[in-house]
Amino acid sequence: MPMYLVTHHYSREESIKATKEAADFFRRLPPTGDIEFMASYNFNGGSYTIWRAQNREALEEYMKTINAPTFHKNMEITEIVQSYPPTVEYTIRLWEMLYHLSGG
Repeated sequence: MPMYLVTHHYSREESIKATKEAADFFRRLPPTGDIEFMASYNFNGGSYTIWRAQNREALEEYMKTINAPTFHKNMEITEIVQSYPPTVEYTIRLWEMLYHLSGG
């Protein structure tokens, strides 16, 4: 399943609201077969969450079911591939990139 990085930006003033939303989310986080929550990382001004999903559209639809307006406000979803240690997906992406760069 593809992996996605979801970046959530919020202001310092919104931090308390974001913390409550995160607590509510983690309290009711259901494991599903189509969407898998992998990890969460915080930074000054936001957080990153890592997900596995069948596709971007499935993850976007799942995100709509989460009652977290602070996290939704400035949310960006990016498909990512683990590069170290190398995975099969990463190797395939490298081959595709080399093919593209060769003019194919």
